[in-house]
Amino acid sequence: MLRLLIVDNEEIIVNHLFEVFRGMEHLALDVYKAYSGEEAIEWLHRTRIDIVLTDIDMPNINGLQLMEEIFKSWPQCKIIFLTGHSEFSYIYKAIQHPDVSYLLKVEDIDKVIQVVEETASKIRKEIKTGDLIREAKENIHMALELFQEDYLLSLLKGNKYVQATKDQFDQLSLPLSVNVPVIIVVGKLDTIIEEADYMQKIQQVYSVRQMIKRYLSVHLKSVIILDHFRFTILVQPKEYKQDLTGEYYEQTLQFLKGMLESIQQSCMDKLNHSISFTVGSMPTKWNEVAKQYADLHSLINYRIGSERSILLVDNEVNQKDEQLITSESSDYEENTAEQKLLAMTTSNLVSLLEQYLESGQKGKYFEELEQMLQPLAIIKNKNNLLAQQAYCSISMYLLSYMNRWGLHEKIKLKLGEVHLLNTAIFHSWSDAATYLRELSMCVFDLQKSEQKKRADNMISFIQDFIVNHLGEDLSLVRLSEQVYLNPSYLSRIFKQETKRNLTEFIDAARIQKAKELLVNENMRINEIARQVGYETATSFTRFFKNLTGCSPQEFRDAQIIRTKCTAKDGSLAGAVIDD
Repeated sequence: MLRLLIVDNEEIIVNHLFEVFRGMEHLALDVYKAYSGEEAIEWLHRTRIDIVLTDIDMPNINGLQLMEEIFKSWPQCKIIFLTGHSEFSYIYKAIQHPDVSYLLKVEDIDKVIQVVEETASKIRKEIKTGDLIREAKENIHMALELFQEDYLLSLLKGNKYVQATKDQFDQLSLPLSVNVPVIIVVGKLDTIIEEADYMQKIQQVYSVRQMIKRYLSVHLKSVIILDHFRFTILVQPKEYKQDLTGEYYEQTLQFLKGMLESIQQSCMDKLNHSISFTVGSMPTKWNEVAKQYADLHSLINYRIGSERSILLVDNEVNQKDEQLITSESSDYEENTAEQKLLAMTTSNLVSLLEQYLESGQKGKYFEELEQMLQPLAIIKNKNNLLAQQAYCSISMYLLSYMNRWGLHEKIKLKLGEVHLLNTAIFHSWSDAATYLRELSMCVFDLQKSEQKKRADNMISFIQDFIVNHLGEDLSLVRLSEQVYLNPSYLSRIFKQETKRNLTEFIDAARIQKAKELLVNENMRINEIARQVGYETATSFTRFFKNLTGCSPQEFRDAQIIRTKCTAKDGSLAGAVIDD
């Protein structure tokens, strides 16, 4: 809903325009009023304003001075000057801005409504056509490397909502082909200067990054991704031949290994940095990069003696020490389950689970949770470290969520004592997986009930506040300030929970209060108008008739006649009884 602020030092003009635009539901405007430039500035500091309809000639702060304040606070705001000054020289400064227009006060109300309608339509059109998106696209080159790294890291960590497509590669200007398998290299700095400050550490990492880029960019297509103090390098030949798994690929791999050795030597000689690399032995299709990435990440910690600056190829290590990177179990299904758990520990799966829990996305949460619980349930050895790691990673974020929202006792009432950190009570990892499912379901149920309770309490408070302050400012901004919520958010929540708009509730409360007051024959109509939030009896009468079909006076007269008839019927009944 767009927000319109009407400003003029003549109260009669402000009140009239306020009532006109507040009654035009098709415009979907949240209308505010101010009787001075100072009061208008207060509104600018309280909430976003989309349209300002203002006089120019006002004391203390005139319209042109107000315009400067408006654009300081809300640069996208549109201004309509309503002025008695017809001299072009006076308004020339104002109309130089593309978001400013003006009307003379001698114009009729239909013209004013037309200009406000056109301005509101222009704002909505700008939002719809995505001017902000286009502007972001124009400036995207400023952060292109950041976007490239974030996208590729999501692919490598197995985010199933991110896919490798030609459109995405083209949009991000990636120098790689989505149709060509990629060689993955994982590297890390062996030593970090612990006493160095943050910027020194960053410089250390970026100096190595530039060294890698310098060596590889001439002969290979590559992208270097930084993830803390580790590097992931995605490599493709400059010229692609179909059989990358044959002799041509072997040549590319041998060349790459040679370049990595040179990088290690140069980093040590010129930068005094030791760096290690692990390299995939086979080209990897884009839909399989997550597994290769996880395997290489595990391999990067492999050491032979105390040697630093290692360069390992995964299949060569398999041949040297098969037991180090394969499960001791001979059971194929359990071995596969372990590999899945290992891959997930290096992915962003746990981070996704936390996000879905925090945002209440139950379906997506359990869909992702099953990816970890299914392989966990297959593991037979209760002392399996991978299973313990997977269980604890889920347990820790659930425990953190429960502590932050004070859910422990409520969960205890539903499931009994919480056993998140005690795996000894489970007979198997399958039992542990079942417990995590039940606990997660309980957390979501409590989350929903707590959210419902908070919403109900907030709405009850707002409704009571409205009923008790009908004669005061009941703008969306003021109401939102009572419950410390964003105005738009409050409006959506109220509609979602009550199935009616806030304005509908306010109007109904005003009508109800007005009817109660009209029964009192001694109370003047203009006094009743003020008590239900209307400046004038005329505005109140128009409002009352629109909602009830009769004027306040007609309603009062009808009530008086009904009361007299009731009293007369009661007297007659009493007479009959006496007889």
